[in-house]
Amino acid sequence: MPRPIVPANQGAFTDRPLAADGLPERRYRPELHGLRGLAIAGVVLFHLFGAGRVSGGIDIFLAVSGFLFTAMLLREAGTTGTIDFLRYFSRLARRILAPAALVIAATTLVGLLVLPLTRHAQLITEARASLLYFENFELVRSQLSYEAAGAETSPFQHFWSLSVQGQFYLIWPVVALLAVGLARRSRLSPTAAMAALIGLLMLASFATAVLVQQQNQAEAYLLTQTRIWELGFGGLLALLGARLTLPRRLRTSAGWLGLVLIISCGFALDGAALFPGPWALWPLAGMALVLASATPSGAAQGLPHPDPSGAASAHHPPRRQSPEGPGTAAGLLATAPFTRLGDIAYGLFLWHWPLLIFTLELRGTTDLTLPDAVLVLASSLLLGWLTFRFLERPLARVPTTAARAQPGRAGRMTLRLAAGTLVIGGVGSTVYVQMTTAPQQDGLAMAGVDRALYPGADIIQAESSTRDVEFYPELSGISHRVPEYARTDCHQPTGDQPGSGEVLVCEDAASPTDPEKTIMLAGGSHAGHWHNAWIILAERHNWEVLVSTKGGCVFRVNDPAQLSTCDEWNDAFPEMLQARAPDLVVTPGTAIPREDGEEEVHDGAPDRWKEITRTGTDLLLLRGTPRAEANIPDCLAEGGDELSCAPDFGKYAERDPLSQLDLPENTYSMDLTEHFCPQEQCSAIIGNVLVYRDSHHLTNEYVETMVPHLEQALQESLPHLFTPQPS
Repeated sequence: MPRPIVPANQGAFTDRPLAADGLPERRYRPELHGLRGLAIAGVVLFHLFGAGRVSGGIDIFLAVSGFLFTAMLLREAGTTGTIDFLRYFSRLARRILAPAALVIAATTLVGLLVLPLTRHAQLITEARASLLYFENFELVRSQLSYEAAGAETSPFQHFWSLSVQGQFYLIWPVVALLAVGLARRSRLSPTAAMAALIGLLMLASFATAVLVQQQNQAEAYLLTQTRIWELGFGGLLALLGARLTLPRRLRTSAGWLGLVLIISCGFALDGAALFPGPWALWPLAGMALVLASATPSGAAQGLPHPDPSGAASAHHPPRRQSPEGPGTAAGLLATAPFTRLGDIAYGLFLWHWPLLIFTLELRGTTDLTLPDAVLVLASSLLLGWLTFRFLERPLARVPTTAARAQPGRAGRMTLRLAAGTLVIGGVGSTVYVQMTTAPQQDGLAMAGVDRALYPGADIIQAESSTRDVEFYPELSGISHRVPEYARTDCHQPTGDQPGSGEVLVCEDAASPTDPEKTIMLAGGSHAGHWHNAWIILAERHNWEVLVSTKGGCVFRVNDPAQLSTCDEWNDAFPEMLQARAPDLVVTPGTAIPREDGEEEVHDGAPDRWKEITRTGTDLLLLRGTPRAEANIPDCLAEGGDELSCAPDFGKYAERDPLSQLDLPENTYSMDLTEHFCPQEQCSAIIGNVLVYRDSHHLTNEYVETMVPHLEQALQESLPHLFTPQPS
């Protein structure tokens, strides 16, 4: 969570409206500074000890940023009619970008040493996204989810929330200026105009959060659009100012209730599944109650008011002058333990996640032991304090001295350094990714490869061994080497995004004018990863190959309790078949579980198969390809071999389940298991060719070496596909 732009250890200067002009006035709120420390402590503790649960601290911290920024920007825009963007962005660079850049650089360097080669390109990609504040969108793009840290979790994953706030910092000055402009053209005060604009943004964001949650919860959790309402919530609290107080008789009980809501959130709610929807009001309501329980602003007149830049008291906050009583929640949060946590909150948050991920990586586990968790916590606290003491606080002093000597020079110098950091980091990371990731070429993956050295599946039947050479393809960038159709917009993605239930068809760019047969690969990605083999066969036999897939979707019965876009896709598939009339549909018939369990046929699949054959097309069911629990290229990059990194053959059923079913008319089955698991032993590398590009998808390269074996099996099972060739 980024530290709002306030004095380096003084994040509790907030505002109350002045009756004279309706603009906020700055005042010190120690309970807010302590609340920030409590929120970050909750985030860290739940990450380390909470088994993947979410504390609600992220939501509070977003609201705290909205609270502080709304008042600060409106006060400046309402007083001067403009915002000093030079000072604004230079403060952003000092308070937020500098510590983040330090942690990004350190995390990148350690990641290159600790993480396997296969993850380096994504590591650098996310380092760039974090530095440029779009990591939340990068995580959505690369289909990462915010969940309990595991061995494959990104050390930059926590930067999603920093990115949300960074984008907010760019948007909110515009909102403040619009509010002031609206106030000048109407009878509204700047505060009322700002509140109206924030209210509209909150309504739109809240509605978006509810809608996107129904379609894709992981995406809803990460998007800026779904989080703006939480920042706006804090902004409205700031605009309420002195009116955000309760009668004296209710303050103590309300404050403690608010604190209970904040602390209990992670225990009572599954925030990863419920936030940022309506249930996020649980911790936010707790924050509002704590602030409303504090002593009204008039009673705090004895507190010092720093100069507008915050420099006068940047290093000596008046911690012991809080007017709150020792028996109140606000008074508790104003005490040194919480305000000290507030001081180091930003650094603590920045450091704890990469330390956690690297510990898991070095231990080779998916869960922290108690000693490891304690060690990560202690290290995070130490690094957080060092960052505050030797980076954040010194940077807070710089503009004060320099500005008095040469006004504006410090701001310009800071912005130049910040711009240089962003440009060098962005360009450097892009160049690294381009240079270390082999580009995927269109066309066949094994074109020009010496098949004597890299026979792939041919080695099994040849019963010979290959020379000792490095396997092909190389591991760098292997996860991006997907079939060509999957890089187009004719493939429906995983999830319930609007429109993703429509059945799309990927056309054959090399289709003959008058094809002998039309083959369609259909279902999920385990149908599509055979694409390269079929296009080779199509060229040989004058076929056309179409692809119609939706990620993670297989032919199965609908779930009436929770209809999905996969159900929509399944329901609409027969209608598309009627229109396109292919000669053969090819799809997986069984599924091998990734973790515990045994090979199975999905519930309701035979009924879906009948729907396909009733359209007049033949159906070929392929026995499922094996799945491993861990990423196979990662395992190889970390020193594993072709057997230790391979899937477990024991997950296959003793007999092919398809051979035991009464299949619909015109339905055929094919078992190619021996080409992945010869002699009942699966292998990650066969014939010097890498078999898997992740934990379960076949590489284009190995699929192409399967062509003669697939062709032979087709000639035996579906001889009518082949037109006799003239002698």
